[in-house]
Parts: sequence; structure tokens; C-alpha cells
Amino acid sequence: MSIVIKDLNFVYSPKSPFEKHALVDVNLTVEEGDFLAIIGHTGSGKSTFVQHLNGLVKLQKGSIIVDGIDLGQKKIDFKKLRSTVGMVFQYPEYQLFADTVYDDVAFGPKNLKLSKEEIDIRVKEAIKLVGLDFDYVNQKSPFELSGGQKRRVAIAGVIATNPSVLILDEPAAGLDPAGREKLLLELHRIRKENGTTIILISHSMEDLAQNAERIILLNKGEKYKDNNAKDVFTDGALLEKCGLQVPEITQLLKFLND
Repeated sequence: MSIVIKDLNFVYSPKSPFEKHALVDVNLTVEEGDFLAIIGHTGSGKSTFVQHLNGLVKLQKGSIIVDGIDLGQKKIDFKKLRSTVGMVFQYPEYQLFADTVYDDVAFGPKNLKLSKEEIDIRVKEAIKLVGLDFDYVNQKSPFELSGGQKRRVAIAGVIATNPSVLILDEPAAGLDPAGREKLLLELHRIRKENGTTIILISHSMEDLAQNAERIILLNKGEKYKDNNAKDVFTDGALLEKCGLQVPEITQLLKFLND
């Protein structure tokens, strides 16, 4: 399973006074099992880019092929696409709605018209995979849980659709350091146990420096850098040029080497 993007361009409000070129000639291949982070200043095109990958943003110009699904075709199997690419938005706990954790996590599988037995299996596996005790939480109201637990329930709801690719937009935003660390560890476990490709957007350079293996740097809609985390985060001049904070560990290493 791979995602191949060629010459991707996207313009908001084209041919109007508010026209904005959000993505400019982006070329990228995401391989199966990648742990990939997308970084860039606010307005650099990060969210627009990832929302193309499951069809939330319609392709204007360029080519995107997700696991053999050509997003440039007039007729796209969105059910297949969105069961292949799962999207977790920022503060996903605000999207919880069901009376119980079980029903919330089961919502996606039910929409896929799976059997009751398959739904039950997926819900149990997803809840356990995000590090929650199924027997303890499944009949609880999600609104009784802590902030970190709510977020993991929301992520479990996406995992239960069995995506090959999991995209998360600022998944650790608003969590305390312990909550952030636990959530990121769970993402590593999901990747290891399911072989899931992880694509992560985050403004926390510290989190990404410690967790992501590959970094894509976007600046004003263009792909500035595509390399391993060490290479990107040791280039303080590039990060500052793109309006990003240099990770503290990079600053410390520079201080020690000066």
C-alpha cells in the first residue's frame, strides 16, 4: 500500500480577490508503514494537503493515487477510500456523541455495514489498541473520561474502520506532557501491531523530533524538505527561515558544540 502524489496544486477562491495558492507542485510518495510528520508554519498547507488524501478536499490539479485508487477519476469509491485512510481531526473528543464508549467506537464499522460479530471484534480490538481497558470503559459514557482517554476513544473509533493509513492533525494538542507521551507511545504500538502508516501534523517540534522517522517540511505551500528527523531538526537555519521553532534538543546540541 502506498500513496503517490504528483504535481499537486490547490488554490482557494480561484479567480477572486481572495485567491490563495495553498499547495504548489507537491510531489511525494508515502510508503507502507511510514511514520511521517508534516510540519510548517500556520497557513503552510499542511491540513489542505492531508485532507486531499481521503477526499475531503477535491483534487484540482495534479495526481493522487491511494492504494490503487485514482483520486483524479470522476467516480471515486469514497467508502473504500475512507476505510483505507482514516482521519483524526484536532480535538477529536469534541466529536464524541454516543451514550457509551462502545457505541461511539462502533459507529464507523456500523456505517460499513459489517456484521454484528465483526463490529464487536473491531470495537474490542480498537479500544485495547489505544491502551484502554475494554471491560472498564466500554459501557461508560465517553464524557465521564479524562481528556486523554476521550481522545483515545475518538482515535479508536477511526481505528475500528481498519484503515491502512492513519492521519492525525495535532493529536496531542491540549494534553499535559504525560498525556502526550502516552498517546504517542500508543501510536507507535498501533503502527507496530497493525502495520499502520502514520501521518502526523504537529506544531510540537519536540514531539516530532523524538517520534517521527521522516519529516516533510511545507513552506508557503511548497515542499521544502523531505528527510529523516535528525537531518531536518539539526538544520536550525532552515527551520527559522520557515518560521518554525527549533527543538530544544537541537539548541542544546548547538550550544554544546559551539
